[in-house]
Amino acid sequence: MNAERIGQPTIERGSDRGALRPVTLRFLDEGVELLYQRQAGAESLIGSRIAIAAAAALWLLAAFVIPMGTPISPDRAIPVCLAMALVNSVAFLLSARAAPLDRQHLLLSFLTSANGLVILWVAFTGGVLPGYGISAMMLLLVFSFVARTGFIFAAGRSVVLTTGFLIAAILYPGRGNLLVDAFIYVAAVISTLFALRLLEQSRRRVFYQDIVITDQGDALRLEKGRADALLLNVLPSSISSRLLAGERTIADAYPAVTVLFADIVGFTPLTARLHADEVVAMLGRLFARFDELVAARGLEKIKTIGDAYMVAGGLPTPLEDHAARVVDLGLAMIDVAAQEGGPVGGVELRVGVHSGPVVGGVIGNRKFAFDIWGETVNVASRLESQGVPGRVQVSAATWRNVQDTFGAETRGSTDLRGYGPIETYLIVGRRVVS
Repeated sequence: MNAERIGQPTIERGSDRGALRPVTLRFLDEGVELLYQRQAGAESLIGSRIAIAAAAALWLLAAFVIPMGTPISPDRAIPVCLAMALVNSVAFLLSARAAPLDRQHLLLSFLTSANGLVILWVAFTGGVLPGYGISAMMLLLVFSFVARTGFIFAAGRSVVLTTGFLIAAILYPGRGNLLVDAFIYVAAVISTLFALRLLEQSRRRVFYQDIVITDQGDALRLEKGRADALLLNVLPSSISSRLLAGERTIADAYPAVTVLFADIVGFTPLTARLHADEVVAMLGRLFARFDELVAARGLEKIKTIGDAYMVAGGLPTPLEDHAARVVDLGLAMIDVAAQEGGPVGGVELRVGVHSGPVVGGVIGNRKFAFDIWGETVNVASRLESQGVPGRVQVSAATWRNVQDTFGAETRGSTDLRGYGPIETYLIVGRRVVS
């Protein structure tokens, strides 16, 4: 029952939210009280209407039973019983609009008081107040207990009926001792009020406990959602799903992947001329644009190291055109960096791209990170560090995959540190389809 949901009242947070007023037993927190009125009213509406309908039916039945079982004349009993049946029937129709719990209890208490006073009057004028009258009054008390009337309403109704009974007992002209009847009636009133008070306290406490449990559950779900979202931002979705499912060691081989490294040319001297906040702002702005380009092409950002940006295509979900997507990304990153990368203009990137197999997995037990490693990663890094500013340098393995899509100029044999000479190419742009 999260009170912040649409249509629900606002519930103030605090340790006394579930406290009850000592007399009325209403919640001190008006938001909780309003929520209780709505929910409890919705739960008890059908029962309240059944109780009122039953009262109307009993009055109709009493129109036949009272003349046959008591000395009260039919001329007196039948009109009164039919009139009260009509009153209760009208109340039944009105009860359909009594959605809040207090409104239902007010209606029930009014009817109980009216029914009780009429019973007292009929029994008083018919000379059967001892026995018959008290029995009918007891039936009303049982009836109100079954309907679980709120304590404050039951107390008000009891005051009305007890006052009526005392007046009738004092003025009663007939024979019979009302002492035993009075004792039974008062005991029944006190015990009913005591039981209704305990019942309402219990219902309200259970209701508030449900609010606390639901709020705690909502808070846990919210925190879990935030944690899952954070994990999804750090790891590929398929990898994070496996971690959430309970896997702790994740290492997979990916046979066909294209890896891109990008680096800002002259970054070290640039940072020497800028304030730290300017450097952070520049990288934040630039990498945010890069992230958008990566997401638009369905690629996977692996990590950033200082001003270096690393991307892979074809993992964890295989892609047939992973090389073309990554090369296209490299061209787009160079354009973005040239337009808005620096604080006083653009910056240049070196971009290196290589295709081949890699191994990928989750590193760490507390601060998770998805990383890839292998010769393909190392070659892509060398192609970037020994590349040409403002150009995308690719290996022969990548070029074979993209030569139908992009134009390139050969750079010839490039001696990569640790790998020796390999054939490399500088991408010119997309081929024009005629």
